[in-house]
Amino acid sequence: MMAAIVGGLVIPSASAVCADDSRGQGLFKERCASCHGEKGEGVHDEFANPLIGDRSLNELSKYIDDTMPKDEADSMNAEDSAAVAAYIYDAFYSPTAQFRNQPARVELARLTVRQYRHALIDVISDFRGRNDFSDERGLKADYGEFLKPRVGDRPENKIEPGIDHVFNPPKDEKPLTEEELKEAKKNPMKDRRPGDSFRAKWRGAIIIPADGEYEFIAETENGVKVFVNDSRTPIIDAAVRSGNETVFRGSSALLGGRSYFLNVEFNKSKAEKSASIVLKWKRPGQVAEPIPTRFLSPQEPPERLVISSSFPPDDRSMGYERGNAVSREWDDATTSAAFEAADWIAKRRFQLANTRAESDDRTDKVKAFSRRFVERVFRRPLSDEEAALYVERQFAESRDDETAVKRVVLLALKSPWFLYREPGRDATDPHAVASRISFTLWDAGPDDQLRQAAAKGELKSREQVQKQVNRMLKDHRADAKLASFFEQWLKLDRMGELSKDARRFPEFTPELVSDLRTSLELFVDEVVRSDASDFRSLFTSNELYANGRIARFYGLDLPEDAPFQKVAVTNEPRIGLLSHPYMLAGFAYHDESSPIHRGVFIARTVLGRMLKQPPVAVAPIAPDLHAGMTTRERVLLQTKPEMCMSCHGMINSLGFSLEHFDAVGRYRQKEHDRPVDSSGNYLTTRGDEVKFADVRGLSEFLANGPESSAALTSQLFHFAVKQPVRAYGADQPDRLHAGFVEGKYSIRRLLGDIAVTAALDQPAEPAAPVAAN
Repeated sequence: MMAAIVGGLVIPSASAVCADDSRGQGLFKERCASCHGEKGEGVHDEFANPLIGDRSLNELSKYIDDTMPKDEADSMNAEDSAAVAAYIYDAFYSPTAQFRNQPARVELARLTVRQYRHALIDVISDFRGRNDFSDERGLKADYGEFLKPRVGDRPENKIEPGIDHVFNPPKDEKPLTEEELKEAKKNPMKDRRPGDSFRAKWRGAIIIPADGEYEFIAETENGVKVFVNDSRTPIIDAAVRSGNETVFRGSSALLGGRSYFLNVEFNKSKAEKSASIVLKWKRPGQVAEPIPTRFLSPQEPPERLVISSSFPPDDRSMGYERGNAVSREWDDATTSAAFEAADWIAKRRFQLANTRAESDDRTDKVKAFSRRFVERVFRRPLSDEEAALYVERQFAESRDDETAVKRVVLLALKSPWFLYREPGRDATDPHAVASRISFTLWDAGPDDQLRQAAAKGELKSREQVQKQVNRMLKDHRADAKLASFFEQWLKLDRMGELSKDARRFPEFTPELVSDLRTSLELFVDEVVRSDASDFRSLFTSNELYANGRIARFYGLDLPEDAPFQKVAVTNEPRIGLLSHPYMLAGFAYHDESSPIHRGVFIARTVLGRMLKQPPVAVAPIAPDLHAGMTTRERVLLQTKPEMCMSCHGMINSLGFSLEHFDAVGRYRQKEHDRPVDSSGNYLTTRGDEVKFADVRGLSEFLANGPESSAALTSQLFHFAVKQPVRAYGADQPDRLHAGFVEGKYSIRRLLGDIAVTAALDQPAEPAAPVAAN
């Protein structure tokens, strides 16, 4: 029998495996099936998990030879183990076998929570105008209402980088000199006399990077109103101050990839002896800070519909959000959201219909708006019968147009045509194609240009679809979609509030943690939005975004008050995402590093490897119990048992590559006065061994090896399309990955390729959604 020897283990050749397949099957039935099931499906109280995975055949053979059968590992020789491994691998273990035995198919899916909210906000934006923000930054400052100008002409209105002004009254009341007059005109909030009263306004937009609850904070000893996404009702109303309060707060739920109206009205009375104002915000997961200029725009957008109704979380058991289950809680949430939207729209029906309450034709215009609204919500034109049901009948049976609009909105938003992704539609229907494109790129319905292309039959060929995709990738909503993907991919949404042992790391403050989060976001954003959008740069860059606070803590050469800027790190092996301080601190314990947490992230997320859940929860060995041991030695001791090493043989070695960085991500050469050992190795899915001395070697492999880029390809597909990639063809992961490589690892191009695939490649017949209890 022809065979090869790999690592001391005899592996039969392909021809030998084929010839000896019945032997492997016989050995499996005789020695393995009682614990693993006749078809590897698992046996309760023995090995309940099915025999599926992503190990190479060589790795699987070695694992079986070392550990199986249970408690009788020596009862099979290397050739027996190899024969069993070959049978298992081909019959049900490998990804190819898994797809053959249980083909993936597209599931009929409802909208996810994100899709529901983003779809509705864009429907209303179609009627009010998107007024997307340009590259100009800052807010329009209006100083036209100074009541007692003591410094010559009225101050000039201009674009301000932010709202952070302090009034410092002079010690005397002498007239201002010519130079002081010039300076006062440049900075109108400075050098006012204590007895003066004045007002100022700042208007424009706040640019929201990601979905979430945003808290706005105005710090002033004077009067202030702050309006966000609503020009009539302020979220902070302290125009008339009482008591000594100087900090005022208000919150608003906002969706990423869009700008929202912002207006700040400030006033100082004669009785107030000083004047100052700072406008801050608190982003999800971060501390309060003055709003950076990059999130301010002088362009004023219209009010947007942001649904605040609470929804149950979507299923993420497959690693991405899916709308695969319908529960009573979800149904109740959609009803609550529909009532919220109906009230909001009915109050603004005349604006949305471009008419006035006193106009003679207002009912006709409101009715026309209602039909267009339903068409936007259904993401297709209405038939005459549908128009009669959803619009004409509601107006005929309502006492007034306000009630009619509410009924139209409620009926439309509770319809399966809105709540489900193109139910019962021909996959080649141009409007269904348009919806698949827009939801993949934006998590929302088609815009006017895409709808027009569908109506004209211009979404039939790949070239036609690619043209629309290229246009839509330039939209800020595509940026927001990618930002949301990387937030999940990097597990930022699960980091929580990072805190460390205050005795060991007293300077690791919430403010520093927030700065580190900003540093990581700036780095990822720069890579993704760059012209190259090169995935490999995430692992190979030796530059770190830092400000003065980060520089002081991590020993970088910057002034203490330095703003965020890129700093080249050359004096330590810090490179790319894996050794970014925020990631290192996030995947670590309160006071010690954690090779296991770091290794699991690299294995499961970056490399896309399948890892079984540990059979039991095991607390880490306390450092005090083995005071002389390094973290590496303690981890090896704890995971030494055979049942652990099936996964930890991979996990530990990957995590050890980052042992030069402690619990807060600071570089160290020694631990307990002993040199840190950050070497490791990794056995690829092809059976090749990769060795590395530290994170630099590992990052080089991740940047250029096929596993990490292939993993990202499937992960981005799942996140964007909300369906299994193999449902679009068993070879679809390989085809998309080949295109990713050919496109020089451009992340944005990959998202575009995914959108084209989702739009035009015909999947298997969809499965029905799951009804949850």
